[in-house]
Amino acid sequence: MGYPSLLYLVQPKRKPMSVSVFEDLQLLHFMPRSVAKTVRIPCEKENLIPRQKLFTSLFRDEARGVFVSLYRIAGELVMLHTAYEGARCDAERYAVFAALMDAERRFAAEAADACFGDPLSDRFALAFAAEAQGTRYRAMVDTLNGLREELDGIGRNTLCSHTTADLRLTAGVETTFLQRIVSCAETLGVGKLHIKETEPRRLSPDMVAAAAALRPETFRKLKNFYESYRDLYQESVTYYHKELCFYLVMLDFFDRIRAAGIPLTFPTVAEARGISVTEAYDVSLLAKDETRIVPNDVSFTAEEPFFFLTGANGGGKTTYLRAVGIAVLLFLCGCPVPCRHAEISEISSLFTHFPRDERFDGSGRFVEENSRVQKILSDMDEQSLVLLNETYSTTNEENAVAMTEKLANELNGKRIFGLYITHQHALAASQIPYLNVLIDRNDANRRTYKIARQKNTDGSFAKDILVRCGLTFEALEQRFGRLVSEGEEESE
Repeated sequence: MGYPSLLYLVQPKRKPMSVSVFEDLQLLHFMPRSVAKTVRIPCEKENLIPRQKLFTSLFRDEARGVFVSLYRIAGELVMLHTAYEGARCDAERYAVFAALMDAERRFAAEAADACFGDPLSDRFALAFAAEAQGTRYRAMVDTLNGLREELDGIGRNTLCSHTTADLRLTAGVETTFLQRIVSCAETLGVGKLHIKETEPRRLSPDMVAAAAALRPETFRKLKNFYESYRDLYQESVTYYHKELCFYLVMLDFFDRIRAAGIPLTFPTVAEARGISVTEAYDVSLLAKDETRIVPNDVSFTAEEPFFFLTGANGGGKTTYLRAVGIAVLLFLCGCPVPCRHAEISEISSLFTHFPRDERFDGSGRFVEENSRVQKILSDMDEQSLVLLNETYSTTNEENAVAMTEKLANELNGKRIFGLYITHQHALAASQIPYLNVLIDRNDANRRTYKIARQKNTDGSFAKDILVRCGLTFEALEQRFGRLVSEGEEESE
């Protein structure tokens, strides 16, 4: 049978995103890089909605428990598959194959019950239920059950050494030397010993051959089992380990978000082109144990898809940029988004360009970051979202202004969704609209910085700094009393 994916209901058609997107958005603090690689192909609507429904199912403890159990067996399958592929003699291959099919049988039995009422899990469960009903598969399971005692016996052998020249493998004894030592210790009142578990050591081909010689009838049966049913095994069953890992890692991430009091919601797939998110949170700050994350609204429309973002340092520009990116990235992964409400039209891909300190080829940071820009320009399409964080900040002011303006105009001209953090004052006359870090004086919760639309940036940098440091005219009067101007002093 062909095992159906738990990630995609239909074959995905979009190009995979770079793992650097997950890295720039600081999401690798919450997921292994392998998980990011597993889900870096963005979901189309045909896959996005089914994945959202599966996540809804997995918010139930019972369904989540089934996936946890399946993930453990899938991990065993991966380990056994590796041993099967690397078998160094026939006897080892026969024994490992029997163990591999036993794990596959247990996985299939649990998978057949993983029918949660959503398209992805239902198809998954029905596929394994159908497999279990196959005539040859049932015969394989019956044969495997008949080998249970022999399989258990393979692991009970003892290596005996009477002299350095006299090493031999014999049939297992009921009690090992280690068990005898533990028993004696308990008898003498030492108490129960906790034996540290160690990784099982792989036997050499000679030892496996010796075990086969001790139990010739068992290994004859294992050989027959292998030759009769080896075509039933498909390596693709091991792929579920990565897919299940994605769901479980994300569920742990969502638990952490909810524990911080941050809402989660599934975005609606909007018909009209745009990105609208109410109270988007930069949940990457949870990695720093931030207890108070300021949410911001996000709005990109077909008429205004691209913005510059400016403001004082430390005002939350990068935080806002990450909040936008995280919302869209989780949306593309079919996940709930940390916000109050969201409507997002179909996005084909997400690109990020954040500062990097490392030198990749000895050519310098400017050359490296420009090559990344060119890669984005070649890979993006009209449905992409591009997030740029102080791109071209490593060159001189004149070049930075010219290159920033050229890049922003090119992206805006193609009506790409995008946000560009910049400190270039000379761009104030640009036709591209601005978002700016503004002071929210009416916020009773002392949420200082909010991102808002602003017509231009004239004086915004200086004003933000003066307000933040309490150096405005009003703030100084409040601290030192009314200030007398030069004209007023003369009149007195």
